[in-house]
Amino acid sequence: MIAVTPSDPRYPPRLRHLARPPDPLWVAGDETALAARSVAIVGTRRMTGYGERVAREIAGACAEANVVVVSGLAQGIDSAAHRGALDGGGRTVAVLGEGITLFLATVRGRRRPLAPRIRARGALVSQYAPTFCAQPWAFAKRNATIAALAEVVLVVEAGEQSGALITAAEARRLGRPLFAVPGPLGSAASVGTNALLASGEARALVSADALLNALGLGRHSAITSPVDPILEALAGGDLDADALRRRVRATEDELADRLMRLVLAGHVTQTPDGRYRRHS
Repeated sequence: MIAVTPSDPRYPPRLRHLARPPDPLWVAGDETALAARSVAIVGTRRMTGYGERVAREIAGACAEANVVVVSGLAQGIDSAAHRGALDGGGRTVAVLGEGITLFLATVRGRRRPLAPRIRARGALVSQYAPTFCAQPWAFAKRNATIAALAEVVLVVEAGEQSGALITAAEARRLGRPLFAVPGPLGSAASVGTNALLASGEARALVSADALLNALGLGRHSAITSPVDPILEALAGGDLDADALRRRVRATEDELADRLMRLVLAGHVTQTPDGRYRRHS
């Protein structure tokens, strides 16, 4: 683990955009990941199954495009984003709200095996001393650091009081492109994201391409097969989920996962009446 100051050439250049850049920044892992092309993917700890799938798929698409995924290693959307990046063979950076040494000594659950994977394929970073114990006020500053490290920020799911909205606010202040994933009306996990979209503060994410285009990386497709059975089924016209499931002989969960990949890749959209439409 190293400590880098703003005068150090290894210090992440984008952090200097903050009013008060972390001084020092503690880094465990590969410090070059902090200056690479990057997208922040953040959201609620109380994610839905849909939010988890979106976070992992988007992070995986970023990994395939050699874009570093930045998040906060909290339970929920943050951890799903880190896993998606790692499972896709990419790099990821976790910004902690406490000291790195203390975190590694005390973390439990699914995040415990995730932390060393992140360190090996990216970095764990903190603006707090290695043994600093997390305090409520520390996470707001941590969220601002996440926004500053990234070139583009995506909020997948966020409740009304979600800390991810702090990251979104800092992204706007820094002039970072801000995206949000639309959620179902009435979903507690999407109250914050839907509010960002309704106010015009964020752009609706309709595909992984949108994030990569914001980085100037051009079109990226998550579809590797030239012919997909769902696309073939939709070639004759729009279909609802039940009809589509019968056509492709898939379970509800399988169809949901496959549709999400196609929607995020920009190949399929959902019509106002709930049917699915193929894009040519």
